[in-house]
Order: sequence, then structure tokens, then C-alpha cells
Amino acid sequence: MSALLGACDANNATSSALATAPSSAQNLETNAKGALEAQTLEDGSVTVKVIPVQTNMNAPLEFEIVMDTHSVDLANDMLKTVVLRDDAGKEYMPLKWAGPGAGGHHRQGTIQFGQLKQTTKTLTLLVKNVAGVPERVFEWELAQ
Repeated sequence: MSALLGACDANNATSSALATAPSSAQNLETNAKGALEAQTLEDGSVTVKVIPVQTNMNAPLEFEIVMDTHSVDLANDMLKTVVLRDDAGKEYMPLKWAGPGAGGHHRQGTIQFGQLKQTTKTLTLLVKNVAGVPERVFEWELAQ
């Protein structure tokens, strides 16, 4: 994997970060500091990594998203591609994407959602319709 990612740009920090990231989206644990762990999925020739940046329920929620590929154009509108879901199944659309526009083989930015109106035990971030994959699911359990 790292050789493939390095082939596009050996100095690309995004590629090296993806190559060393955990590869299981089923990891629901928090790290030693209590922060939610980054999760990575590889499917449909695109690697998608999601890093929870701000998950305090008393503020807008933010996630860093890194997408990396060598075979398709990453032309998705991130405000239409990413959805946040709570444990009751309610879906929230993002308010802001801070990152490059559509296109290319490497995209990285931060997606922001409004503050949730209710408490939830889990956060599920969905990345829809990238490289022919209908839905990538990233889920975290929150400390109560």
C-alpha cells in the first residue's frame, strides 16, 4: 500500500499518513487522551480517512477527511457527499467544507456540522458515492 501511495508523490504527507493509519472502521475505542480515533477505509480504489477533530456536543462538530486515489477523479461535492447520523437515525448535513474544490487524486479538508440538538451515544459519519461505493460508514461510540 505505501509503495502505491508513494508512487504519485513521494513527499506527499497525506499519502504517508494514510499508509500508517489504522485500517479498521470497526474501531470504536478512544485513544489514551479520550479523543476519538481516526478510521480508514479502502474500497473502490479510494482510501478515505476520517479524523474526529471536534466532537464536544456543546459546539459544532468537525471531522478532517483525507481521500487518496490513483485511478479516479475525486470530483464529489463534499457538502452533498458527507452526512452525520446520530444513534436515533437522524441525519445532519454539513454546514461547511474547508478544503480544495472538486477534482484531483488527493483531497484533504475539514467538514463542519452544527451543534447537535440532542444527546447521542454514537456518531456515524457517512461518505456516499465516492468511486462507485454507495456508502462508507465511520462510527464512534461516545463516552457517557
